[in-house]
Amino acid sequence: MEKHRNLQEMSDRELRRYGRVLRLRRERRRKAAAAFLTVFATVCMILICAISYSTIRSNASSGFKYYTQVTVESGESLWELADTYINYDYYKDKDSYIAEVRRINHLDADGSVAAGQRLILPYYSGDFIY
Repeated sequence: MEKHRNLQEMSDRELRRYGRVLRLRRERRRKAAAAFLTVFATVCMILICAISYSTIRSNASSGFKYYTQVTVESGESLWELADTYINYDYYKDKDSYIAEVRRINHLDADGSVAAGQRLILPYYSGDFIY
């Protein structure tokens, strides 16, 4: 079959063969496109999982935030409790830690506490506790 031959000049047999060749080409292209899309989607999923995993690992290695309940002893203040539980890697200063404690425990702006009062205090730990 000549490459540049006009379709009107082809016999029925040549036309059927030419149609089969075109169908085979289309089918190969369709399969190649499907394979490419499958590989592309797989690579994307692997990248997304790798990025998510590294983010989770970096967050986990920097510590987990936990909460504990304490009972205020006679003469204790939020400042003294902050000395025990604050982690300066996560709080810029003691005032920001105490502000969070006041917010969690619905305390007044002055932050006064009484002996026997129970408070929830945040703290960080590198250990995963479940």
